[in-house]
Amino acid sequence: MVKNSLWSLLLAFIAGVTLASGYFFLTAPRPTQQHTDVGAIQTHPKVSREPVEVAQIDALPSVKVEKQPVDSDLGSEHSKEQLQQQVKELKQALAVQKATVKNYQKQLRAPSDFEQVLLDKFEEQTRNEEWAYRTETALKDFLLTADLTVAPELVSAQCKTSVCKFELVAPEDNDAFDHTQWRELNDKLVKQEFWQQFKTSTSTSSDESFKLLLSTEQ
Repeated sequence: MVKNSLWSLLLAFIAGVTLASGYFFLTAPRPTQQHTDVGAIQTHPKVSREPVEVAQIDALPSVKVEKQPVDSDLGSEHSKEQLQQQVKELKQALAVQKATVKNYQKQLRAPSDFEQVLLDKFEEQTRNEEWAYRTETALKDFLLTADLTVAPELVSAQCKTSVCKFELVAPEDNDAFDHTQWRELNDKLVKQEFWQQFKTSTSTSSDESFKLLLSTEQ
């Protein structure tokens, strides 16, 4: 009876140990799970790199900002070159205009065909002293006695046989002297007896001077 009891206890003990071992075996972590966990841990550094890459991308705009002064300097240099080119073109255009004005002035100052004929005749003639002196003196007396608003100055009075050449200028101390005074002088000259002997004449005038070329011949 006692043996049966001991035997029963032994079987119960063995069964309990077997059940406990099976329980711990089932509940213990498997190697595959540990390997998976290790793999997961190893992947964490890869994930942790993303913030670093994002930080580097965020830093890129600062590089562009640093380039802006360079772009600004290039723009200023380009604008400066454009202004210099415009100034150069304006100077060239001004030079062309000045040359054109000088050409026109030469054409205006150049004697006309009729004036050139009188000039050639004046150079060819000899001086008739009596007639030349009388005519030159008459002009000088007229300038002294004429009731002119402003009397001009006689620069030269030259007569030959039939052609006379006179040149008058505005007085130096009168800035208001202009073409109106020359018109007044001409209007009064044509009424003088000595002036009426001239049959043909030509003249050139400006605010500063008045030149006449006259001939008693047609």
